[in-house]
Amino acid sequence: MATNRFSLVLLALTTTSLLGACSADSALMSSDDDDSYAEDVAGSSWDGDDDDDDGDVASDTADGEDESGSISDDGNPGTGAGQLTAGEWRDLDNWDFWSAVLQRNDWAAMESAWDFSTVNRFAVSVEDDGEPVADAVVVLQDAQGSITWEARTDVHGEAELFANLFDTSSIGPYTVTASDGLVSASVADLDPIWEDRVDLELAGTAPNAVLDLMFVIDTTGSMGDELSYLQAELADVLSTVQDGAGQSLELRLSVNFYRDEGDQYVLRSFPFTTDLETSLSQLSAQDASGGGDWPEAVEQALDNAVYEHQWSDSAVSRLMFLVLDAPPHNTAQNRDSIHAAVTDAAAQGIRIIPVAASGIDKSTEFLLRFMDISTGGTYTFLTDDSGIGNSHIEPTVGSYQVEFLNDLLTRLVLESIGQQP
Repeated sequence: MATNRFSLVLLALTTTSLLGACSADSALMSSDDDDSYAEDVAGSSWDGDDDDDDGDVASDTADGEDESGSISDDGNPGTGAGQLTAGEWRDLDNWDFWSAVLQRNDWAAMESAWDFSTVNRFAVSVEDDGEPVADAVVVLQDAQGSITWEARTDVHGEAELFANLFDTSSIGPYTVTASDGLVSASVADLDPIWEDRVDLELAGTAPNAVLDLMFVIDTTGSMGDELSYLQAELADVLSTVQDGAGQSLELRLSVNFYRDEGDQYVLRSFPFTTDLETSLSQLSAQDASGGGDWPEAVEQALDNAVYEHQWSDSAVSRLMFLVLDAPPHNTAQNRDSIHAAVTDAAAQGIRIIPVAASGIDKSTEFLLRFMDISTGGTYTFLTDDSGIGNSHIEPTVGSYQVEFLNDLLTRLVLESIGQQP
């Protein structure tokens, strides 16, 4: 069996520092509608509107904090970390729920609106003698031998492949192949039945001990109600991850900002760096302005993030947090641009994790969930529990836990490198 160097990396990580961001003063509890929610979504009574409150912050918050999760300071909250509240929902782990949602007419129409279809999913697992193989290249080919989707396995050896995500040009049966550049393994004659995970045995080698962490942030005027809080939360996440990684894991950071055509700038991007202070300075220097009309230059930000940055060829994890409160301009050209960026992000092993702020509507939620599903990511969203910012739409999801945003994002980073908070 090939030596699993990644396990040595994880042993060397200073777990205690990282777990500090997921401390006991995090406000965690499950949402209310836990058993019946999927049935309601699938049933005829569901109308596509989700106004019920699915989650609340627990009342036993830490000293110096009120029950909303805001740090009190003579009645006026500051902008320190640990105030914004958020939830997470991973459709890839709740596929029956996602499939039920897509059966509704109003949601089915969104597939056409954004030209996505996740029906033909292949869930893949790659192991070496029972140990997960991380960062293996996994490819899906159709009956003609054409590559229809490419991805990289995560730290758990798992990857997601899709046929006909944007069109209906490919036909089966399909073949899944995993490789690490030296050896490969394949399974042929497959149909897209996601319940049957495609298992591959590959004597692969561990990836480089590298974590690529990128933030892509909407800084238009509508983000003004939450941007200063987001800056504090994200700075806390970066500092916590950096402290925990130490010298054993190379942490590469990139912070990027976007607005829209006609604003002071459309893109303000910064390359990957291992200098935390540089990234923190770039983050803190931003303000919210511009915008005007509701849609923003999301497609340009994605294009820049995927194609204009030097992502690591070999890495334990590559995460892109997309923080926004508005959709892209929905034109055919922009949809094609998003499709291309998502396709190449998946091929490079870049997992897109949206952070939906106030202002998101159902159509935008749907697009963001399509993007995270396609790249093996997860969907996160701010909630009203903090009392900060404008109202946040209730997502069409099942039971979830409300967490402080910095804890949630730190947890996701930890999980991406094989650590449990």
